[in-house]
Amino acid sequence: MVKYKRILVKFSGEAFGQKGGKIDPKRVGQIVLELQKLRQAGVKVAVVSGGGNVARWKDAQSGDRVAIDYKGMNGTLKNVVVLQSALSKVKVPVAVYTSFSINSKYPHYNYASAKKDYESGKIVIFAGGTGYPFFTTDTAAVSKALEMSAQIFIKSTKVNGLYNADPVKNPKAKFLPKISYKKIIAEQLKVIDSVAVALAWENKLAIRIIKWEQGNVVKAVNGESLGSLIN
Repeated sequence: MVKYKRILVKFSGEAFGQKGGKIDPKRVGQIVLELQKLRQAGVKVAVVSGGGNVARWKDAQSGDRVAIDYKGMNGTLKNVVVLQSALSKVKVPVAVYTSFSINSKYPHYNYASAKKDYESGKIVIFAGGTGYPFFTTDTAAVSKALEMSAQIFIKSTKVNGLYNADPVKNPKAKFLPKISYKKIIAEQLKVIDSVAVALAWENKLAIRIIKWEQGNVVKAVNGESLGSLIN
């Protein structure tokens, strides 16, 4: 039996492909398989895509921040188009909504319509982040998780969780399987945006950070203690 029946999962841009925007069909297929299994288990699923494989400010650290943020938001749409198409090919019902600042073939976000689709069992995908610069897709994911009344936000990313220091730079960095909202903000841990954490804290939304590998999202939904839990 699954532990969580209502979730929002964010797949980082790297889950779709490497930097430069090239999407790997094999990786997309793995995401589709994961979503199929969740839906078959009766889990209501919303999805947010990152855009880091196209553009991300923290990787650039120079230039026009606003322009780079908008490029990243548009990059999420590139990932979503491929994911939506792959889900439709295997007959998984899906609905896509974009943020207000992104022009696409998909409708702009409408709370009532998105909630209805979520409750009906469709995979609901949100593209374009918040639609505004200076906000990450982490913040967009927490916001949409709250609007869909999800029980947990699962961030599926390239690292296996939180450490008290950068494990690449500090081999003595300690892995943190569980941490409070307050502590992660106070210690300025960087794997997740502090604005997203603050929003989750205010609304008591649990966050689990896991490494993107085939099967890990299903395991997390089943209650396995993968990665790091923020609550």
